[in-house]
Amino acid sequence: MESFRAVILGGDENAYGVARLFYELNGEKPLLLCTRLLPFTEKSTILELEIVPQIDTPEVFREKLPAILERERSKNGRTFLIPCADYYAALCIKYASLLEGLVENRFISEELYEKLETKDKFGALCAEYGLVHPETVIISPEERESAADGFGFGYPLVLKPENSNAYDYLHCSFAGKKKVYYIKDREEYLRTVRAMTEAGYNGKLVAQEYIPGGDDALYVMNCYSGPDGKVRMMSLGRAVLEECAPGMRGNYAAIITANDRALYEKIKRFLENINYVGFSNFDMKYDSRTGEYAVFEINPRQGRSSFYVRAGGLNLMRAAAEKPDETVYGTEEALWSAVPKCVIKKYCESEGSKRKALDLWKKRGVARTMFEKRDKSVKHRLNALKRYWYSVKTFKNYYNNKNGSD
Repeated sequence: MESFRAVILGGDENAYGVARLFYELNGEKPLLLCTRLLPFTEKSTILELEIVPQIDTPEVFREKLPAILERERSKNGRTFLIPCADYYAALCIKYASLLEGLVENRFISEELYEKLETKDKFGALCAEYGLVHPETVIISPEERESAADGFGFGYPLVLKPENSNAYDYLHCSFAGKKKVYYIKDREEYLRTVRAMTEAGYNGKLVAQEYIPGGDDALYVMNCYSGPDGKVRMMSLGRAVLEECAPGMRGNYAAIITANDRALYEKIKRFLENINYVGFSNFDMKYDSRTGEYAVFEINPRQGRSSFYVRAGGLNLMRAAAEKPDETVYGTEEALWSAVPKCVIKKYCESEGSKRKALDLWKKRGVARTMFEKRDKSVKHRLNALKRYWYSVKTFKNYYNNKNGSD
């Protein structure tokens, strides 16, 4: 393969997974840029780590990143820039003009990003291209309390910040903070929004109708679209278990790769019709009442649990580095897990999903983002094992309350 340099923005589990994928492609260590050391990537031997304080802010991003990319491009030729959090992706989109000529991959336009991030515009976009989107109400900071009786679809409902990965939400703190809230009634809604207000979070909120179904009704799809807007790779996954800790809800703990050609084609048409480029991550839920997949959101990056794609035999970064002529679809059935087998045994409520996951684990093994045999760092292995087994305690403490208050 032609030599290239991967530059990754972030230092979390997602960033480590992306680093693994690039290291697998050419045996060269990618460069991770992050604001501070995190246990996910600290001391790893398959990557290089460079601390750039406040590179997650617009001022430092504009000042520092172009020079770093020019340095890497001059030494290594082709360079790819991969953001591993929504706020990094937003910065790449906003300052794409500063990245031109420095990186091979492209990012969507600010205009399209604004449509995808603005929930009412996203709903209209879904309707235009035949995707199902749950009934949604956008709540301004001034309307938080008055909205309690005006949703139109009643309780229970799903409540979340308009962007749960936005800088201001990530950096506010209050008891019971979550990525996604499952609200049972009016009292719980008011308690939640008041806590957000008191903590200083003043962004918009999104209230959506609740679609019935357990963790096994949750689906995720990761895709890559080339600079020409053509979809080059797609991989579908069905959740076995969702994370339950307050700050982790909305993320997946275990996924089985899936294959639904009709859904693939529907999402492919959507992406190509809106001229999407780069990585995309769809969160969906299968509605047994209608037989349709309801699309909750699209993230302009690969997902946090996107290493499940590798479990199914595909390398998502290969689509960017090698530019396949035709769309490659994930079809193999395999298991990815961020938790031990005992957690799946105890907490997966769908007997069918549990049996399938344990059978795959026995027959084919399991893909785990943080465990890379070629990473010789003892420190990294200890950090990975500590986080892996800590999930036993996490599920014991939080699982019974995952859809309620803490």
